[in-house]
Amino acid sequence: MSRPPPRGPWGSEVSRSAASANAVVRCGRRSPVAGRRSGSRGSRTQRRLRSAAILTTVHAREYEAVRARVTVLVLEGDPETPVPACPGWRVRDVVAHLTGLCEDWVDHHLDGYASEGWTDAQVSRSSGETLEQVLERWRRAAERFVQLEDDPVMGPPARWAFGDAITHEADIRGALKVGRVPSDAALLSLKGYVARWRQTLWDASAPTLLLRAPDAREWWLGVRDDPTAVIVEAPAYDFFRSLCGRRSPSQVRRWKWSRSPEPFLDMGLPYPFHWADEDLLD
Repeated sequence: MSRPPPRGPWGSEVSRSAASANAVVRCGRRSPVAGRRSGSRGSRTQRRLRSAAILTTVHAREYEAVRARVTVLVLEGDPETPVPACPGWRVRDVVAHLTGLCEDWVDHHLDGYASEGWTDAQVSRSSGETLEQVLERWRRAAERFVQLEDDPVMGPPARWAFGDAITHEADIRGALKVGRVPSDAALLSLKGYVARWRQTLWDASAPTLLLRAPDAREWWLGVRDDPTAVIVEAPAYDFFRSLCGRRSPSQVRRWKWSRSPEPFLDMGLPYPFHWADEDLLD
């Protein structure tokens, strides 16, 4: 059985780190259907463009919702609280990173995206400022952020910024013990993380994997309806947290697997993520 190429992360984008290494993400395409009119391909392209524009609007709206929720959370909580999901960072440091990331998008400072040096610079930028001052910088940057056009390499900024922000909102909530992120926001982010992991597994020639979340839906990573697929079952929230490096290998092994999870654990996660060093509960 032949395996179709997967769609790239959040569509057909590549990360700046991948681009610098001349890596190109393959994007799956369907074969034309016999008998269709010659203009149907253009119609399909227009539909895809409209769908992409709608999705970008959704990500932008959800990003602003994350910013609003995080602002309330950190002002009501203790900003000095350590964040287990981000070793070495306190709640205020996570906010500094979120603020700096938004500013870097606005100012087009994207070289080294998601690298340790890039994020450390964002945290250092807020040293000496009060939490209120950092939050105000984030608010001002967000006003300009929503007006950005697509980046020529990475595509719509809102997709990337939302994925980062919702992940860190969950990190902050876990640290402050104030519940979980809204399930619809977690699922929107999970869709992007699944797409990126699909690419990672494809590049590693992994067997087909079926992610099954009884409380949400299923995702095929590989050949759809493959009878030899490895099946793993877990809550959607655990998939969301694991695919951004917030679950340890031991936690992933405790999911319901039809076969050994070791090959998938060995293949790892997409840049810049890796499995957590210790169990994380949130």
